[in-house]
Amino acid sequence: MKKILSIFATILFLGSCITELTNTAEKVSNIDAVKWNPTIAVPLIYSRLNFHDLLNEVNTNEYLRIGADGSLTLVYSDAYTSQKAEDVFKINDQIFSESLTFSAVELTTLLSSGSLTLNYTQTLDFNMGASELDKLLYKQGSFDLAISTTLDHDVSFSMRIPEAMNGSTFLEPSVIANSSSVPNTGSASESLNGVEIDFTQTAQGHSEIDVEIEIVITRRGTNPIKPTETITYTAEMLNQAYTRVEGLFGSLDFSTTIVDTLTIPFFENSQSGSITLRDPRIKFFFANSSGLGIEVNVLKFDGINKENNVLPFIGFPSPLPIPKLSFMEIGQTKNDSLELNKNTSNLAPYLNNKPAKNAYRLEVNSGVNANQRQWLLDTSKLAMQVEIEIPLDGTAQDFALESSQPFELELENVSDIEEVLIRLYTENGFPLDITTQLYFEDSLTNTVLDSLLTTDILILPSATVDAQGKVLSANPKTTDISLNTASIENLQNANRIRIRATLNTLVENGIPTDVKLYSYYDLLLQLGVQAEVLIEKELTL
Repeated sequence: MKKILSIFATILFLGSCITELTNTAEKVSNIDAVKWNPTIAVPLIYSRLNFHDLLNEVNTNEYLRIGADGSLTLVYSDAYTSQKAEDVFKINDQIFSESLTFSAVELTTLLSSGSLTLNYTQTLDFNMGASELDKLLYKQGSFDLAISTTLDHDVSFSMRIPEAMNGSTFLEPSVIANSSSVPNTGSASESLNGVEIDFTQTAQGHSEIDVEIEIVITRRGTNPIKPTETITYTAEMLNQAYTRVEGLFGSLDFSTTIVDTLTIPFFENSQSGSITLRDPRIKFFFANSSGLGIEVNVLKFDGINKENNVLPFIGFPSPLPIPKLSFMEIGQTKNDSLELNKNTSNLAPYLNNKPAKNAYRLEVNSGVNANQRQWLLDTSKLAMQVEIEIPLDGTAQDFALESSQPFELELENVSDIEEVLIRLYTENGFPLDITTQLYFEDSLTNTVLDSLLTTDILILPSATVDAQGKVLSANPKTTDISLNTASIENLQNANRIRIRATLNTLVENGIPTDVKLYSYYDLLLQLGVQAEVLIEKELTL
C-alpha cells in the first residue's frame, strides 16, 4: 500500500502542474483580446501499477516475497551475529622461568675438559584459568627466550619441544650468551605462526608440554670458574592468536544477553481499525560455526502497538534448537531453523494487535556440556535471524494507514486562477475498498490548513471477486475534485501533507470475507487537470 499512497501524494501535489497552466496562459496572452476566460485541459498521469512496484519501496529490514502462484508475503527480519571466538576466548601470555646452580662435579668437568653439556626435560604448565587446552594451532605469536649467567664462558641454550610442530619441523628456540659481554646474557625470538601444539601428551593430559633442554658451556681461555655458578632462563609466549583451539572452555562471554527491537512499518503507520491474518508465521534461523555447546533462551518477545498495548508472544521452545558440531565437523557451519504459526503459538492475536515494535531479549549460554571437550576456530560465531512473515491474506475492517511527508507549492499569479478541476479516473484491480483523504498542514503549529476533499471518499472501490476471493474484474471510478483560489492559497502556506487511507475487505452477511493479494493485481490511474484562468492584460501591437 505504501507505493499506492505515495503515487496519490505525487499526483495530487499539483505544484508543477498548476505552474505549467499559468505559464501556458501567459504564452497565449498575446492573442488579440483584452479579457478572456480560457479553459485549459491538461492530461497529467496515465499509470498502471502492480505490487512489483513495491519492491523498491521497502525498508532495509523488509522485503516482499512472491510465491509461485503470485501470492504476496511481507517479510520483516532482524539479524544478530555474535562476536568471533578470537574476541571471546583469548590465549593468555605465558611466562616460564628457571634458575640452575651448577654442581661441583659439573664445574670440575668444565675445568678439566673445557666444555660441559647438560640435557634434561622440563614440563611447562599453561595457565588458562578454568579452561583446559588440548590442541592449539597458531596464526600469530612469538616464543621469546632469554638467558643470563654468572659464567664468564660461552653458553649455548636450546629448548626442543617435540609436541610443537610447524609442518614437519619441531619448535626449537635457542640462544647464545657470549662471555665477551658483561653481564653475560643472550636473547632470541621465534615466530609461532603456523605452529601446532599438542598439550595432551603429559601425564596430566592437557595444558602442559614437555620441553627438552640442552645447555652447552665452552670454557673461554683462562677465565676463572667460580665455586658457585648459575644460569637463569626465561621463556615467554606472547601476543598469541589461534586459528583453531581444542579443549575445555567452561562458560565464555557468549553468555551476553541480547536485546533488540524489530519494527514493522506496516503496523507503525496504522492508526485504527482491525485486521485478521489467515496464516502468519515467525521463523528463527540459526548458523553455528563453533564446537561449543550453546543454548539460547528467549527471555521475552513483546509486541507493542501504537497505543503502547503490550502482548507477549508465547510458544517458544526452551532452549531454541541451536545446531551442535562434532570434532568431525571442524571448519563447517551448521544450520537449523524453527517455525511457529497460529496453531503452535499465539501468533495470530499477537499480530492482530498490530505490533509496530517487537522487543525481544535472548540469553546465550555457552556453558552447556562444560565437561565435554570442545573446539573453536578464530572465526567461529553464532548467527541468528528472526523473520516475521505476513502473508497478504485475510481481512481488513476500517484499517487506517497514515503517512506524512514534506510539501511545497510555489505559484505565481495565483489571483489569475479562478478554479482548478482535478479529474481522477481509476480502475481498481485489488479486492479492497480504499477510502482516502489528504490534509495540508503547517508542521510548526501542527495545524490543518486545508484538505483535498470535503470528506473521506471512496476513490478506489474494490474489484469484483469470485467465491474464493479472487478478482474477476477491475472496478472503475471517476472522481472530480475542485480547488478554488482560497484552497490554492492554503496549499501554498502548507509545508507538510498527511495522507490517510482506510482499507476494507468485502463484507457478506455481516462477515468480512478473506481475500488474498497477488502480484498480478493492479490498478489504473489517469489524472487530468483543467483550470479556468482570468487574465487581464494590455496588448501591445
